[in-house]
Amino acid sequence: MNPRRSFGRRAASLPTVPRAVMAAPVLKPVLSSHPPDATFPSVEDEIAAWKAARGPVVPFPWRQLSLMAGLCFGIASFVLPATVNDTMQWPLYALAAVSLGAGLYKRRAK
Repeated sequence: MNPRRSFGRRAASLPTVPRAVMAAPVLKPVLSSHPPDATFPSVEDEIAAWKAARGPVVPFPWRQLSLMAGLCFGIASFVLPATVNDTMQWPLYALAAVSLGAGLYKRRAK
């Protein structure tokens, strides 16, 4: 039987050299620059201040939602049964107009 050969490795490995034992590092005492009676803000206060300073990461897509709502209200006025549509026709038209108007209105940059 053939001796086992390893694929992609050297046939003869290099002899391992034992590592020298390293001495443990000497730790120096940490000197604090703060006075012992200093009060620090809590972690929750720091996080709240950070979130307030950062603001919203991704603004909510109000324009897209308003356009979609306007389209849905407009389509609802066509697909509802006649008995419901007779009652809800004008409120649906008003909601569709307000939603489409809000969706098409572009806010000015601050």
